[in-house]
Amino acid sequence: MHTNAMPKKYALLPIFLFFAFSLCGQATSLDSLITVSKQQKGEALVLTLNEISWQYRNIQVDSALWYAKKAFKVAELLGDEKLNAAAFNSMASAFQANAVYDSAMYYHKKSLKINKGIGDSIAIGNTLNNLGIINDELGNFEASLENYFKALRIYENNGNDQKLVPMVLSNIGIVYKKQEDYDKVLHYYQQALAIYKNSNNVFGITVTTGNIGSVYLRLKKFQEAITYAENAAQGYQELGYTRYVPYMLNNIAVAQDSLGHFEKAEKSYEKAIELFINDGNDYELANTRIGYAKNQSNFKRYTKAISELQLALITIQEKDFKEFEINALKLLSEIYFKEGNFEIAYTTQQEYIEKKEALFQIEKTKSILELESKYQSAKKEKELSVQKAKLAENQLELNKKNYIIYSVLGLAFLLGLIGYLLNGRQKLKNKQLVKEGELKTALVQIETQNRLQEQRLRISRDLHDNIGSQLTFIISTIDTLRYGLKSGESVIKDKLGDLGVFTKTTINELRDTIWAMNKESITFEDLQNRINNFIMTANKVSEKIKFDFDVDSEIESNYTFTAIEGINLYRVIQESVNNALKYAFINSHNKTDKIEVSINKSIDYFHVEITDNGGGFNPAKMAIGNGMANIKKRVEDMNGVLNLKSQIGHGTSVEFKIPVNQDYEN
Repeated sequence: MHTNAMPKKYALLPIFLFFAFSLCGQATSLDSLITVSKQQKGEALVLTLNEISWQYRNIQVDSALWYAKKAFKVAELLGDEKLNAAAFNSMASAFQANAVYDSAMYYHKKSLKINKGIGDSIAIGNTLNNLGIINDELGNFEASLENYFKALRIYENNGNDQKLVPMVLSNIGIVYKKQEDYDKVLHYYQQALAIYKNSNNVFGITVTTGNIGSVYLRLKKFQEAITYAENAAQGYQELGYTRYVPYMLNNIAVAQDSLGHFEKAEKSYEKAIELFINDGNDYELANTRIGYAKNQSNFKRYTKAISELQLALITIQEKDFKEFEINALKLLSEIYFKEGNFEIAYTTQQEYIEKKEALFQIEKTKSILELESKYQSAKKEKELSVQKAKLAENQLELNKKNYIIYSVLGLAFLLGLIGYLLNGRQKLKNKQLVKEGELKTALVQIETQNRLQEQRLRISRDLHDNIGSQLTFIISTIDTLRYGLKSGESVIKDKLGDLGVFTKTTINELRDTIWAMNKESITFEDLQNRINNFIMTANKVSEKIKFDFDVDSEIESNYTFTAIEGINLYRVIQESVNNALKYAFINSHNKTDKIEVSINKSIDYFHVEITDNGGGFNPAKMAIGNGMANIKKRVEDMNGVLNLKSQIGHGTSVEFKIPVNQDYEN
């Protein structure tokens, strides 16, 4: 849970802004600029209108576009191509700030065409940088990097500008960061930092230092992360940008916590929280409170940790910060469990599961809409290409008539030109058709996956509604028969009781099967939650027995099992615990009966152990029953190795290991 000190992008300030300042003096507010514009004419008016449009772009896009269009009309009357390009850039910036990327790209390209015509290399570099930002936001990383590197070459060839060059280097690093290529991220960030240091640009040094610290945090190089974050925090403090100091303190706290320096982390978290409260930064305050609560749980200060999480949840739910809500609920459930409040832990965990599934549906819908948006953008590009082709065809016909009049040589030249244009047009159409086909194929694949998931859900609902309700009816009927029997018919009552217990067990196993069917795959986090629920239930039924469930903190929560692997792993643990409950403590003389479940991970294997301190038995004299045979079969199905250890008077241990999926990438 760490954040960068500044927004992810360096938005490029148009060149005309600097001229506007010199013309307008100190009139930097919108009201002042509008007043000044009423007294201006010609080039000065165009520059001021562009500046007004720039300031409106983040607050009122319609006004930004209106002033940009007005600037273009004045520039067109003046016949100044450079001013026309600046007006197009203003319109593009307004659309870009409001994420209307297809329109933004259209006007950026018009500006780029003009600037190429007049040879304004710096303006070309500025537009290429903005196109790189748009392609990055759209996920077109290859195109984004192509734009950035072109801009970088231009800036380097024009005096190696000490502000523009490191800006583009940082943006290149951001693209590689999204691709999680952190070695390249550091390479470009370090280049940018060296230039800022060479030019003594304190602000650039501070921002880039903070961003490098966040990369080291991702790489789990915590000491380096602390050093860079501390330097950045000091830089912001000296510059007077105190609002960004708590971002760095939060990163420092996360790194200190990860190194086990809990007391230092505690102080860093507390200072960051204080500053975020002063700044009114609710988003980062909620995030930092979650980290602070985890820190307090390391000290076993569960009451304080719960209090911080409850404060965080109040803010999260008021502001609808869904991504933080599931993190807070998960941690809150774990702390309640450690505190021994199993019922509240169970309720909180159920709420966490519901919120997580709801967020998954939102993200799934969002990804489909994004794909549809890309499809529509491609469709618009295709329509634009067709229009251009029609214009070219009309111009071609006109040229043909003119060249026939002049000479046969002109006609031959015209025919060659026709062939060239038609070939280019056909290639363009073919390219668009291929692109459209790829997008349609992607949509079909998504629709197929959705249908498969709906079918799985329908089958699971049928199991729940039909078989589940029938088993429930059987239990009700058995209970009715038991109460209707006479007191002397105890044998029949006992048999009916056993049948009822067996039916209830069958219902629980049916629920587990439905749970597995509802998923194409099962994450370790899902499995851990399911095991937690089972152990909590067992604890309620067997209050005299102490249960411990220990999970290796190095296991990634998003590690994925297949549905079959997940249910097999869960069943082996469930059967082993049930065997211990049935047989382990019949002749036990321990002061405290105890069952422990632990899951650890090495490089190649998951290691699972279920132990009890019961009476034990002699494995050599014990026949293998159905339960143990099922355990052995399930472990073999997972390509695992099972080892059963038991000694009379010293308890029993069921140990097995299953291989880690080597194709899994964290």
